[in-house]
Amino acid sequence: MDKSTIEPVRQFNRLNQSLVESEIDFGRTVHFIAEIDLTEIERVRDAATRPADRPTYTAFVAKAVALALLEFPYANRRLFRPLFLPFLSYFQSFRGTDIAVAIERNIEGQAAVAYIEVLRDVHRQTLEELSERLRAFSSTDVTNSRQWRDFSRLATSFPAPIASLIVRLPRHFPKMWQRYRGGAVLISSPAKYGVHGVVAAWTHPLGVTFGLAQKKALVRNDEVVAAMAFTFAMNWDRRVMAGAQAARFFARICELLQHPDEMRAVINSPAH
Repeated sequence: MDKSTIEPVRQFNRLNQSLVESEIDFGRTVHFIAEIDLTEIERVRDAATRPADRPTYTAFVAKAVALALLEFPYANRRLFRPLFLPFLSYFQSFRGTDIAVAIERNIEGQAAVAYIEVLRDVHRQTLEELSERLRAFSSTDVTNSRQWRDFSRLATSFPAPIASLIVRLPRHFPKMWQRYRGGAVLISSPAKYGVHGVVAAWTHPLGVTFGLAQKKALVRNDEVVAAMAFTFAMNWDRRVMAGAQAARFFARICELLQHPDEMRAVINSPAH
């Protein structure tokens, strides 16, 4: 008795498949991992007057990454090759702090549909503003999200080969990358499903993820204590920066996450 079925890859899944096959390469990716003590972040979250006002963990991560990008601009770029001149390569350096966030979508008849929304100018926003925007992403549709409208129309209005070609175009064109992919960073976290940590490669030169926030055994002043923590990971493209540079950038993000009061400031300097 045959215990399997053969099904076609459907529209949305085909676009995700196309991006994975053409843009993700473990051979050029390096991973850093750290355990983050969330004691101070929990203090900030608990200070909210209403549960709905509590900043999300993703908001803290996005803000920490954005501030680190301002301090280490060499991390805020990507390598690309023009479509018609593939033997040439250039760096696209980003002056802002636009950060992509992976979003899950439930589409009838299609499994594992994902796309990205973009948080714009993260360094200019408060943790509360970022959290509000992130919560709004969960309920966006074609009427209020151009990102989702363009992606869903691409999946449903074009033949599969053409749609797959179009969805890959931003990697060759800087303006398209900024419009549809944001900047150098993608945040993707499956923490809400109970995953403790992720090691992966993403479509962006910097991929950031974190695991489930829970009480863990940490060492403070030579004593083991139970404290809220999560596993934080970053992958980076070794073509964009060297190991020591990436380590300094990663260490600064971790420092900001453990001292969230530094993230309360909103930077509006025209220089950024």
